[in-house]
Amino acid sequence: MTNIVQQRRKLERSHNFKLLASIVDWTVALYVVVPAIVIGFFLYKDFILNISTSWVIHIPLVFIIVLLFLITRIETIRTYLQRADHLFLIQNRKQMVRLKQAGLYWSLSMHLILLGSGLALLAPIFIIVYHVTVLELLSLLLLLFTTNFMKVVLQLKLRKWQQLVSNIFMCILGTICFLYVPTIITSLIYLILLVYCTSFYNKHYVYITKFFDQQVELDQAAFYKWQSLLFQIAPELRSQLVPTLKKPRLLWKNSKRMFRRSDYFIEELVCKTMLRQKQYRLGYLRFLLSGIGLIIIVPAWAKMIILGILYFTLRSMMQSVIQQILEHKIWSIFQVSNEQFQTANKRLLKGFVDLPLLCVLIIFIISLVN
Repeated sequence: MTNIVQQRRKLERSHNFKLLASIVDWTVALYVVVPAIVIGFFLYKDFILNISTSWVIHIPLVFIIVLLFLITRIETIRTYLQRADHLFLIQNRKQMVRLKQAGLYWSLSMHLILLGSGLALLAPIFIIVYHVTVLELLSLLLLLFTTNFMKVVLQLKLRKWQQLVSNIFMCILGTICFLYVPTIITSLIYLILLVYCTSFYNKHYVYITKFFDQQVELDQAAFYKWQSLLFQIAPELRSQLVPTLKKPRLLWKNSKRMFRRSDYFIEELVCKTMLRQKQYRLGYLRFLLSGIGLIIIVPAWAKMIILGILYFTLRSMMQSVIQQILEHKIWSIFQVSNEQFQTANKRLLKGFVDLPLLCVLIIFIISLVN
């Protein structure tokens, strides 16, 4: 059984590595990943050194605790089950139990590591700003870990609205226990809950095959988690075909010309496609606004670096989007030369990249002067 678990973990690692390699080539790693890691390190260091005067001191502690209870969760308890295991593992009950237990221990261990790492990064905020002790931080780790485990245990037992009500209740209970109940009593209560949840999970999900199909679906969703996230961000990556352009229902359905000059018809079609197609419009806005938000948050010394990175990455993204639009079969109808395409491409990059970032740079300079 150990070999089955190892083989399926190896298969999943290989799948995720291939997916990562298809996204992060050497250019992305050199110009995006490495600078992001280096800049992130210095931003975190600068934040810690100036934490006593930063914006964090104005946030109530209760807000941070509630936010942690809301955003931290276990995606699913891995079982490493597959459809083909249905007959074999039911006939071999002991092996099915071992496989599910291995998935349980692996899932809880990984979540505990991630949760502990996140709280370790936030520890300076709790200790310096809110004067939380290390023992209280460990208690918070236990509260979050147990609460997340309880949520995933009830996932197959409750309906959607019941899960929502229980999540709100557990969030309120955890916040009250952390803020107003002595640390020892809180830790003891949640240790008992953790032991009970482990016993409940083993009894209802490990030794019983009632939820076999649901567990397989959840495990498959966890297996393809990163791939699904990539497809949500860029739906056009689901296939190698050029995405079909749907007829707009509302936005500019019967619009007039955007540009008065007749030689701007390439820019006209590209701009309307950007506005009408959701994957292009939201992708561009999400990338631009997230970059501008990051520029606002980081200290002054890092603003120009982030602005430079945003310029090159946004330019690269827009070149890819424009190329996809220009590869549509509609362009076979028009007699357009390569020179016209290149000219239009330069104008579009100026409009979608150069002009917005120039405005951001001007605002940044004015804010420094004032």
